Amino acid sequence: MKRAFTLALGLGAGLIIGAYVVKRLDAAQQAVAPANLAGQAGRAAGGFAERLRAAADEGRLAAAERETELRSRFDVPSVRQALEQ
Repeated sequence: MKRAFTLALGLGAGLIIGAYVVKRLDAAQQAVAPANLAGQAGRAAGGFAERLRAAADEGRLAAAERETELRSRFDVPSVRQALEQ
């Protein structure tokens, strides 16, 4: 009786562990499928492009503010002001 219980327990544990391993392997295989890799690369590129666009916008704003500051400090008219004179 004790051996039958041990055998059943071992088989049950083996089946559960085996099913878990197969499930994890299937998930890993799906993750590296070409369609999924292309989707991940597209999302990453889109995120990078958005961050790059935001950084460029912030850079333009900072440059415009600095230009305004320097023009006022050194009393240099802007192009528009120079053309109006």
